[in-house]
Amino acid sequence: MTTDYIIVGAGSAGCVLANRLSADPKTSVTLIEAGGEDWNPLIHIPAGYIKTMVNPAMNWMFKSKPEPRTGNRAIALPRGKVLGGSSAINAMLYVRGQAEDYDQWGKENKGWGYSDVLPYFKKSEDCQIEGLAGNDDTSYHGKGGPLAVNALRNTYPVLDRLKKSAVVCGYPDNPDYNGASQEGFGYFQVTQKHGLRFSAKKAYLQPIRRRANLTIITNAMVENLRFENGEHTSPRVTGVTYSKNGQTFTADAKREVILSAGAIQSPQILELSGIGQPDRLKSFGIKLRRNLPGVGENLADHYISRLSWRLNENVSLNNVARGLPLLAETLRYVFTRRGALSMPAGMLNGFVRSVGHVATPDIQFHIANASFENPAKRVFHKFPGLTIGPCQLRPLSRGTVHIQSANPNEHPEICPEFLAHPQDQKVHVQGMRIARNLMDTDLMRSLVVQELTPGLNASTDDDLLAYALETGVTLYHPVSTCRMGPNPNEDIVDERLRVHGVRGLRVVDASIMPELISGNTNAPTIMIAEKASDMIREDQGRT
Repeated sequence: MTTDYIIVGAGSAGCVLANRLSADPKTSVTLIEAGGEDWNPLIHIPAGYIKTMVNPAMNWMFKSKPEPRTGNRAIALPRGKVLGGSSAINAMLYVRGQAEDYDQWGKENKGWGYSDVLPYFKKSEDCQIEGLAGNDDTSYHGKGGPLAVNALRNTYPVLDRLKKSAVVCGYPDNPDYNGASQEGFGYFQVTQKHGLRFSAKKAYLQPIRRRANLTIITNAMVENLRFENGEHTSPRVTGVTYSKNGQTFTADAKREVILSAGAIQSPQILELSGIGQPDRLKSFGIKLRRNLPGVGENLADHYISRLSWRLNENVSLNNVARGLPLLAETLRYVFTRRGALSMPAGMLNGFVRSVGHVATPDIQFHIANASFENPAKRVFHKFPGLTIGPCQLRPLSRGTVHIQSANPNEHPEICPEFLAHPQDQKVHVQGMRIARNLMDTDLMRSLVVQELTPGLNASTDDDLLAYALETGVTLYHPVSTCRMGPNPNEDIVDERLRVHGVRGLRVVDASIMPELISGNTNAPTIMIAEKASDMIREDQGRT
């Protein structure tokens, strides 16, 4: 099978690329996805993420290498294994990050400043939030794009009250953190439509599946890249090898292969194909095709710990999470698409500065009027509760993702190095203290029975840090393992996302981010793919 482009991975980036590149009927595109169709109804019910995040049928079930710093725990690192990728199992929170993030990218990567990327955010978006969307140049939001972005279909008095408590503490009430300023507290914007999840598959792939020039292959595992015969100082990728139903197949690309397998598997495929660190590849008997020592390095991710409180009023989701109340909520959702089953993982957000002299917010809060007896399994307490989860937005800690053998079916070794840097520890602890301050105003204090976790016995910075290290988890935002930049000794792709020193190969997904953005990563990943689609079409005559 031969097509112009082969896209590896039908996650958020892959779905965008498949749509945009196949828009030209003269261009043929093959999209290869290791997972299957998004037929499971729990994918489409927003609260279904509680189950899909732990379902191996649609989740790769990656885990980190246990590290002494974080209690020798193998921390779960969910990644979507289904059409739509992680956008089919994520929390549906639409967050772009700060303008300053992209201006920092643009310092070494021409065309990636905020003024360059904002048009692509707007192009991708169909903002259905009253008063935010507009097609003029002064608007921060787009109308009529593929991706539906909506306000939450429910608000809750206890979260409204907490928002007022934030104002009392000196933080702005901000109804649009994706607008002129990120700072402050407000309700999340979500990738939902009519109370249903709106994944990248639903936005970009579903409307164009019948295009004659688009081939979609599901349940197919790409094992490695194929190269032009002969020895070359600048090798050319000509296709991929993949397995399906126990058989091995090849697919050829006349123009390019595009890796959109994500921050865990794009570097894995590069290393399996001989692109990476020579000594590492040699140890597994893999022929070196291109020495790029940065492959799999520079892993960055957000780390969240959860503070929770028991409340004295029936104002939380805990009370509708079981028995007859859950049945009533289910019926409510069936008939109105509202209620607890329409809720994402976080409802109220906060973006704050850890200290006054920091130029922009460096802490993000995910807040829900719920608390968990078992957070990993999302088992709710039997009494009302509330949870505030702080994370440091711009961590300095860096980890790695590397293959452990030449077997493509063996998961890579993932070492996140969460909170390894002292500054990360300091900011995270400050986030925990701010969370406590929010709950200690007159507005909130009267609702609190007790602080459940970490508990008031955790009073010193060392106590709080110990709790964070022992219980914290990823916020599901791995990036930078195929980092964009001009230096082949450190970076993997150039400003047009072409792999340094390898012809016919690009990487287009969250792994190319030069630095982790200040917020959730799904919206920026879609933006990256929108921009990449234009660059690929522009380069067609030169590649």
